[in-house]
Amino acid sequence: MKENKKFDFIILISVIFLIVFGLLNLYSVSKYLVVKQFFWDLLAIGAAIFVYFLKENLIKKLVIPLYIISVVLLAAVLIFGTRVYGSIRWFRFFGLSFQPSELSKLALILMLSIIFVKKDLRSLFFSILVLSVPVFLILREPDLGMSVLHIFVWFTMLLFSGVSFKYILPIVGSGIGAIPIIYFFFLKDYQRARILSFLNPEKYAQGAAYNVIMSKNAVGSGGLLGRGYLISPAVNGNYVPKMETDFIFSAIGEQFGFLGSILVLAAYLVIIIRVFSKMKDFKDNFWRLVSVGILSAFVFHVFENIGMNIGIMPVTGIPLPFLSYGGTSTFIFGIMIGFLFKSLALVDKSRKVIL
Repeated sequence: MKENKKFDFIILISVIFLIVFGLLNLYSVSKYLVVKQFFWDLLAIGAAIFVYFLKENLIKKLVIPLYIISVVLLAAVLIFGTRVYGSIRWFRFFGLSFQPSELSKLALILMLSIIFVKKDLRSLFFSILVLSVPVFLILREPDLGMSVLHIFVWFTMLLFSGVSFKYILPIVGSGIGAIPIIYFFFLKDYQRARILSFLNPEKYAQGAAYNVIMSKNAVGSGGLLGRGYLISPAVNGNYVPKMETDFIFSAIGEQFGFLGSILVLAAYLVIIIRVFSKMKDFKDNFWRLVSVGILSAFVFHVFENIGMNIGIMPVTGIPLPFLSYGGTSTFIFGIMIGFLFKSLALVDKSRKVIL
């Protein structure tokens, strides 16, 4: 089978739209960050192109080394990383920051794609081990949001792997039963406060729920068409903390309103539908599972970030792809888009899936 040598321009246009829209929105929030973000956006596009042109055999050979490197970096950041707001999640050098957990989610997706090619009980247990190591290290940072993201990606890929449901159902039951234990014995006080503030925001209006309340007010004030680019009160007054990162969607909602928000969601939806519609045509299960894992990561990021901006999800540090300010996340998202391009290039025109 020959590879398609053209980009999937529908996904490419959607990504470029998100990048341009994100830069314009970021400019309204923090003008001095735009140049840095533009640099990371260029690197992300370059990374997508680079991955697209990698040989398939080379990619598969790099999966295990990449996973090992990601685990080593997660362990190293706990020792050599920089503490910010009580968490140690970043390496900082020469004015740049690198967050190993962002690399870890990509490495996990690729590793699970190899493991789940075999749909047996041994693969399931091995996948749990491969998941547990990065999740344990990320919880030590601590970063609950990224830990949940890893688990969500693993579970979604498990559902699409073909592993028998008689093995999956006991795991689901065990996971649900473990929730109270995790809440009372493993979560930090501020993490429990975020959950409680999500359930009862009025009680924590001056504390853990403050950011969410201000964000909801900003989004709600945008109405249908928004309050206007560069003239919206919350954006100009910097009323919403972390508006350039965690709460970037509040700036979109206030300035561009419901219609602008829908355009952003439509761009993400185009990417998801475009890849999902080709899922049964991919060359083999490895590429199908890679695409499932990447789509699940995108869905989690979009749903969680927008959800916490409008008060329907607890607050975490999960960024909005190509819209939130951030170097590591943008770069990794670019690599993920490259893998989607690669998966679509390996579509079997005969519409036969190799099982």
